[in-house]
Amino acid sequence: MSPLLCAALALAAAPLQGPPLLVEVGASRGIGPYVSPPGLAAGLAAADFDGDGDVDLFVPNGPGAPDQLYVNDGTGRFTEQAAAFGLDVDGNHRGALWFDADGDTDLDLVTVGDCFTSVPCTGAPTIRLHQQLSGGTFREVTVGCGFDRDLASFSDSHVGGLAAGDVDGDGDLDLLVTIWEGLAYLFINDGIGRFEEQGAARGIQALANYWQPALFDLDRDGAMDIFQAVDFTANYLWVNQGSGTFVDQAPQAGVASSFNEMGVALADHDRDGDLDLYVTNIHVPGIRYNTLYRRDAGGLQFTEVSGAMGVQDSGCGWGTSFVDLDHDGWFDLPASNGCPGRSSRVFWNGLGVTGSYVDATDRAGFGGRDGTGLVTFDMDGDGDRDMAQVGLDGLRLYENLHLGGPLRRHIVIRPRMGAANHHAVGALVTITDGEYRTSRPILAGQSVLSQEPYEAHFGVGSATTVDVRVDFPDGRSVVMEEMPVGQTVTVTAP
Repeated sequence: MSPLLCAALALAAAPLQGPPLLVEVGASRGIGPYVSPPGLAAGLAAADFDGDGDVDLFVPNGPGAPDQLYVNDGTGRFTEQAAAFGLDVDGNHRGALWFDADGDTDLDLVTVGDCFTSVPCTGAPTIRLHQQLSGGTFREVTVGCGFDRDLASFSDSHVGGLAAGDVDGDGDLDLLVTIWEGLAYLFINDGIGRFEEQGAARGIQALANYWQPALFDLDRDGAMDIFQAVDFTANYLWVNQGSGTFVDQAPQAGVASSFNEMGVALADHDRDGDLDLYVTNIHVPGIRYNTLYRRDAGGLQFTEVSGAMGVQDSGCGWGTSFVDLDHDGWFDLPASNGCPGRSSRVFWNGLGVTGSYVDATDRAGFGGRDGTGLVTFDMDGDGDRDMAQVGLDGLRLYENLHLGGPLRRHIVIRPRMGAANHHAVGALVTITDGEYRTSRPILAGQSVLSQEPYEAHFGVGSATTVDVRVDFPDGRSVVMEEMPVGQTVTVTAP
């Protein structure tokens, strides 16, 4: 009997405490109307931008509506305050990212937009940078920072994704913005928030249909690499040669699928200590499907295991995330579906069968919804991960009501560094609990056109303590043994 069939039979007999329950609560939590930009996909950005300990939500909007900033009161109730902070811009935006552009430790905001299907095209900058000031408000500094360029000015060009990371190893954060039917643009930071586009010079600016990138040191050599999802043609795995220049090694690594790759998630799905990769696609049985790439020991090599793991079909797959929704110690996989009439999915990894999944969409209350951008975060401070999703019919906020009880615990690790990369983008957090070792990265940009908070959330099941290791992107490490669970811990680089 196959592992997937065993898992399906076990799910049918599983107690009700198994799959999480996701309840849409947007209106009651202060979420208002949303205008989706015309085109194929849009995203949203979750982060604690004001440093008060809870996670806020920035939502870019389409034409005729200003962007939205939902400020969290700490209990998961939100107030839209974009105008008060200077972020109520009407720019036909479709993606956003909170990152520290100028090295002053607070989070600035970059938004991306385009003129897809707009006639005539406005010609506005594709990228806008809003600098956070000392009082917590923002001012736009696009002109003069190197972003005041129109990268997607034609009616058939569409922003595909954005992500940040220290690609040249100088300690500050650089920015990658990709265009569907266009190029990948790599903006190198001078350390104080001025950027120079150097994609072609560094080996990554080929013409393609780009969607979401993920920036992380995948081969653990101390230099930031780039996995790039590509529509229609082969994906790229741009491996950093140590000097901030890149060579594509996707074929050698086994990730050069030529499907319709769009959304990206990166974490240790099988709890063997290394990072695996999940990429969403348009599902056509036997032809195209979501791909789960399992990292193999002994180098930068992946094996595609989607069918065996049961995670191939999410319709027109867009945003996705590895997240332990029920705190059993295994990452689950929610995945948006962008085709009307087909449902988004929740793939539940709740049976401990070496990382295999079953479709628990209906039991999780996630059925019948389509969407693109998807992020997970703890909106109400109760320790579990809730979820936000944008789609053609609006912005939805899901509260996680998992029924795990006292034997389903968690721990959250927030790595922090000095000024230039204060939120430790590129760090790897690993916890050890008995026989299992589970890792997840700190990313700036993931899912599709979206972002999750700068923290690593782990379910730990019945464990009361875990060993924690944080490997910072500059080579330093912190090890903490027998850390009590049920808490959020800030770990500062020595």
